[in-house]
Amino acid sequence: MVDAVLLQNPDVSDNNGSGLDPFDPAALRLSQDFAGSIGVKKVLTVIPCRKPNRQEFFRVRPEEELRLETAVFEDKVNRDIYLVASDLRLELADEIQAVCLFLTVNRQNDVFLWPAKLPGADGRSNSWSESALAAAKLAEHKWVRMSANMPGGMYDTYEAAGELSAPVWPELAFQEILRLCFKDRYIQSMDHPVIRSLRGLV
Repeated sequence: MVDAVLLQNPDVSDNNGSGLDPFDPAALRLSQDFAGSIGVKKVLTVIPCRKPNRQEFFRVRPEEELRLETAVFEDKVNRDIYLVASDLRLELADEIQAVCLFLTVNRQNDVFLWPAKLPGADGRSNSWSESALAAAKLAEHKWVRMSANMPGGMYDTYEAAGELSAPVWPELAFQEILRLCFKDRYIQSMDHPVIRSLRGLV
């Protein structure tokens, strides 16, 4: 009843005599640079290792020093990717995959490392890895998205039709990016739980 009286009483106002409606959406809407205006800066604490999904546009850093050709172990059961120490590669040769870790960002400024597969030790490749690497090359300069073409046995790449804004990259050294990505997924010993499980020891 009190609320009804207040709403019906023209002498009751929240505008303090300014003539402005305090609930005007234009006055309440966040500005595009809101985060920057209040000094907020996104802090990266975790960086995933994954390939781009079919619905996201992404960019890849073109600098050679901001990518890494290395070996990883893919835990297909838990869908995790582990970085493998160089002195274990020979012993784990049948279990690891050569990849290039591309520093990648999507339109939401989500940073991730993309483990694009490289040709094997015998130099053999396939249309899946070749088309993925071609997409990564194009993404160095253009916003693209990548979708699996199952009948064709390859990835199709689509370039953004509009003029999209430049990507926002993290202000971190690549070494720190690797640490944030693989701090809990780095195989340095054959006693690593993932390797012991693979060999039926646990």
